Amino acid sequence: MIGVVVDSGCDLPDEVKAKDNVREVPLKIVLDGKEYRDNIDISTSDLLEYMENKFPKTSLPRPPEIGEAFESLYEKGYNEILFIGISSGLSGTLDQVKSYVRDFSEKHGDSKIEVVDSKNISIGSGLLAMKAIELIKSGESFEGVVKDILGSVRKAKVFFCIPVLKYLRAGGRIGKVTATIGDILDLKPVITVGEDGVYHSVSKERGMKRAVKSSVEKLIHFIDGNRVLNIAAYTSDKSEKTMELFRMAVSEIKAAGLSHIITGQISQSLVCHTGPGLIGVAAILE
Repeated sequence: MIGVVVDSGCDLPDEVKAKDNVREVPLKIVLDGKEYRDNIDISTSDLLEYMENKFPKTSLPRPPEIGEAFESLYEKGYNEILFIGISSGLSGTLDQVKSYVRDFSEKHGDSKIEVVDSKNISIGSGLLAMKAIELIKSGESFEGVVKDILGSVRKAKVFFCIPVLKYLRAGGRIGKVTATIGDILDLKPVITVGEDGVYHSVSKERGMKRAVKSSVEKLIHFIDGNRVLNIAAYTSDKSEKTMELFRMAVSEIKAAGLSHIITGQISQSLVCHTGPGLIGVAAILE
């Protein structure tokens, strides 16, 4: 049987994570030297309150935590396991998993493991995992699932914008000059993950409303009339201002003739690098 493991940065919907053949490895948030497991030990509201005065840090999952996900699947008969993680260009989690998998494969000689770099982030990575789960449900072989997902990496795309750039700057995610200019001019970058697996600014807009509209426009351009398997809209928090922009993003997507939108919030580990007010949209093509 085939199981799927993701890291918490993939932002899978709760109902997907609850499936018997799915496991999530939590990334870590570090506040004043104390570690908190992503989506488990700390709420987004508590994290954002901390971030009003301090910059949080993130850390990678340890081998025992990775092992808990893989071993629990194996014990249930899932000896073929696909791991899908956020881009190796944005996190070292993939390398941690690859290191663990070598030992796991030696321990369980009948297992088959494949580690896939999504070259994406958040629900952009999650949509790949959701496609894999559906392929498994349809009866596809492990080799068939792996081949399809590897070929689908370029078919998944996410675009997002944020009102404050200081968290990306503090985390080294964008250049300091870009961030400084953006702060002064109220320019909000629309960001995606390129084929090289790192963040790229695809446009800069004056104010968040224009940035949200541009994010949706970029996504529609990416879709370019092709059949869409899944589409999503995510946010970092549920403040009134954020939700107003979020509803606008959903409305813009629907106005383009797309429906059945997956909605949710990004994990706390990602909020550490974006801060509040993020609006993100994503799609995966058939």
